[in-house]
Amino acid sequence: MVKYWKHYNCEQHLVRTKDDYLLCVHRIPSLKSEHLQRPITKKPIKPSKGIEIIDNLDQFIHQNTPQSTQYTGKPVVLLYHGFLMSSEVWVSNIDEHSNLPFILAKQGYDVWLGNARGNKYSQYHVRLSPKHQPFWNFSMNELAMRDLPDTVDYILAETGAPTLTYIGFSQGTAQAFAGLAANPHLNKKINLFIAMAPATTPKGLRHPLIDAFVKATPSVIYLLFGRKTPLKLALFWQRIIPPPLFVKLIDASCHFLFGWTGKNMATDQKIVSYQHLYSLTSVKTLVHWFQIIRTGQFQMYDEMPSRLPYHTVNAVADHIPPRFPTLQITTPIAIFYGRSDSLVDFNVLSGDLPSPLVYVKSLERWEHLDFLWAEGIERLVYPDVVRLLERFNPGHKEGLKNESDQE
Repeated sequence: MVKYWKHYNCEQHLVRTKDDYLLCVHRIPSLKSEHLQRPITKKPIKPSKGIEIIDNLDQFIHQNTPQSTQYTGKPVVLLYHGFLMSSEVWVSNIDEHSNLPFILAKQGYDVWLGNARGNKYSQYHVRLSPKHQPFWNFSMNELAMRDLPDTVDYILAETGAPTLTYIGFSQGTAQAFAGLAANPHLNKKINLFIAMAPATTPKGLRHPLIDAFVKATPSVIYLLFGRKTPLKLALFWQRIIPPPLFVKLIDASCHFLFGWTGKNMATDQKIVSYQHLYSLTSVKTLVHWFQIIRTGQFQMYDEMPSRLPYHTVNAVADHIPPRFPTLQITTPIAIFYGRSDSLVDFNVLSGDLPSPLVYVKSLERWEHLDFLWAEGIERLVYPDVVRLLERFNPGHKEGLKNESDQE
């Protein structure tokens, strides 16, 4: 998909995790020589009706760690996709200049796109086969404590950079919150964490019956989908249903489950991007999310959940799954969210994070998927992202200059 635009060099890398999964990571290391000119970046939109901003950037002036004087390369950015997605979602905007990786590449960044284990690019293991259940025996625990740190270590070793900036969408933010909380050393390797449509403790589903059913006993998901991967039949329907009809099906499903309208995305955009929306993950990861929804706690996967379909007030719990200690995160955090996104509760989220946050921007009418494909995202969100990156990557100008000199 990157090669379609013909302006960007593209590479594919394999990251071997400590538990022997092979993760595909895509890289845009540079532009092709005829497209080296740096684009004009519009200034961030000032707060107006429907837009609220909390800017604490000045409080982090003296906390920023400068890049190593020995590193003269380009600053590095890692982008990570959401639940049931792949790296394709970052480059599926029909307007080239509305794709964040391309914007960053033209700004002089070394851009990497991660893929979680189990999705279409990362269905490989040294010993296990995705045809068998043991391959799919992973939850968000492994995404946070295996995939993320191992991917970051690989990228830093490959580039020689001392740190990188992490940008996550949806579950990509959750695995970073969990990974940074559970891996103190990882905080020293990520200079800034930008969370798009962050999801840590979703309230639940819009339809009351389905919501009550799933919250009652998340393990029932195993009865519906087995122990491998959920909704694999969706890939079949995605291939045979005409794209315009598939768009209506996805929109109707999102409205039924989450109350989203999808009105901020153009129809032509949805016809293209929805074809890249679904990629596989494990049923265990889905169950993990419903455990979090049921308890209202951003916690590790519960291997021994209660068999009771209700909470008992007076009962003494025989075990308590540990929460991810997100208050211990030391990496600076910036958040972008929509106030019409039913999966984001900013008050709960901010209460679980260290204060102050570097930057918070909320858009009143924006929903979850808008932070990938909404009309105007290149004006309303990305200029803020670029400004944050420049602030926390002091070697940015030098990296761009070195590339120009080499060309």
